[in-house]
Amino acid sequence: MSIYQVLLLILVLFLAMTSNVELSDRQCTSSCGDIHNIRYPFRLRSDPKRCGDSKYKLTCEDNHTVLHFRDGRYYVQSINYSTHQIRLIDNGLQKDNCSSLPSHSRASWALYNSKIFYDPNNPYYMARGGLLIIVNFSKPVSSLLYIATAPCIEGSNSFNTSSNWNLYALINPKALDVKDFCTISRWTWVSIDFGDKEQINSSSYNYERIHNIMADGFDPTFFCFFDFYSIYKGHQGCRSFLYTGGKHRLTMKFYRNFA
Repeated sequence: MSIYQVLLLILVLFLAMTSNVELSDRQCTSSCGDIHNIRYPFRLRSDPKRCGDSKYKLTCEDNHTVLHFRDGRYYVQSINYSTHQIRLIDNGLQKDNCSSLPSHSRASWALYNSKIFYDPNNPYYMARGGLLIIVNFSKPVSSLLYIATAPCIEGSNSFNTSSNWNLYALINPKALDVKDFCTISRWTWVSIDFGDKEQINSSSYNYERIHNIMADGFDPTFFCFFDFYSIYKGHQGCRSFLYTGGKHRLTMKFYRNFA
């Protein structure tokens, strides 16, 4: 058999396998609430086991598509299969209620610092975006870096019984920005990449604007494509790009075929 015949045979097998995968993909399409066309690599918990990838499992709760990721619960707002992005909103946030807060607590802050988005087993990554935290202070702070949450949120009505506590928002904080006399209360990712040049302080951002940014959600990226070798071996190949230190690091993964 000549090399051309071998290549032709490989091409025919490749097209046949990808056609079967596409057919299975269409048969596994689901919907929940406003999210239609839930398909590979995603799957609903109620879908047949052959559908989707278990690492991208979603649930349908009270007509909301929900992603449970580590210790968080997020509402899925959209899935873009062209850009490989899923828009998520912390389930504690409400768009028209500036007193609503992210559900991520101080306890989960340590998990964030462990760089869960850099975990090789994590199927999502944040290529761009920022971080917003809500902090409690035992006394007022005059620094422009701290954006007061009042009148949307009063410390005495949220985390503490004492009115001596003061709540502030911090954008993309550094370790030195979190002072000794404060505690981290809530935090969330946001889709806006504030950058280094923009002046992020209370003179340009009030808390209502900050809350709207949080309530708009964030866009982690999933990246899944067919890898010829893995298809040849009877698997479907997914690869996750992990974002570290301003550079993209590629981690190759092979997952079992859903068929």
